[in-house]
Amino acid sequence: MAKMMPAFVLAGAVLACSAGAHAQTAPTPVPDMKPDLSSMSFLLGTWSCKSQVRGSARPDTSTTTMDLDGRWIHDHDIAPPFDKYRSRAIVSDTFTTYNADLKLWVSSWVDSFGGYGTATSPGWSGNQITWTSVVTQDGSSGSDTTTKDSDTHTTDVATFKDKSGNPQPPVTTVCTKS
Repeated sequence: MAKMMPAFVLAGAVLACSAGAHAQTAPTPVPDMKPDLSSMSFLLGTWSCKSQVRGSARPDTSTTTMDLDGRWIHDHDIAPPFDKYRSRAIVSDTFTTYNADLKLWVSSWVDSFGGYGTATSPGWSGNQITWTSVVTQDGSSGSDTTTKDSDTHTTDVATFKDKSGNPQPPVTTVCTKS
């Protein structure tokens, strides 16, 4: 037994030296570039919105914050029931960022009814930005143009086609920042 002990001690010393050497190795540099989200910074805050859906006024409240170490704009939206077809609030979360490599804005959303979607935009053209749906859970497609009327007022017009390609009535949403 006494002859085996030095072998364990030696093995422990080798492991301790290896662990110490590993801990002292400099970390591999990783690019830590944040996207330039400044053109969307006016969106930060709480917004009250109204749109007409199925002939009824649909209100909702959106709270927009910077999230995930300043790499994403996070919009948390709550729309209460507004007509006989929906008896509970719909809650959605949208994350938006800029992909400098592709020169595209990217936005993905999910909601409390199981809905999801992703859209892209080349960016602002004057005071408007147009998003094109890339994927949605129901196979629909569409575009969505937001007009920045001021830092506290926007008008959004969304046009859609169902999964069969049939155009749906456009939805206009007007939002005012509190």
